[in-house]
Amino acid sequence: MNKAERAQTYLRDEFFIELFDAQVEFYKSKIFNSHEDDIEGREKALVKLRAIQEFHDSIQSIADQSEIEKKRFKVF
Repeated sequence: MNKAERAQTYLRDEFFIELFDAQVEFYKSKIFNSHEDDIEGREKALVKLRAIQEFHDSIQSIADQSEIEKKRFKVF
């Protein structure tokens, strides 16, 4: 199994999806339900939320790589 196939497996895995969604919702709730004076807490939660989203995006990019290579126009 190559990297693209492994990445696609993760993105279809119910446990991974549930875990990812739970973490996203956790940090969103920390941001939206924080006290208005807790700027530092919101900033930390936002950094973590962005990191989780970037991690997911990197897995998606790996999964899409094989499709991109198939569609790439090659000139010889």
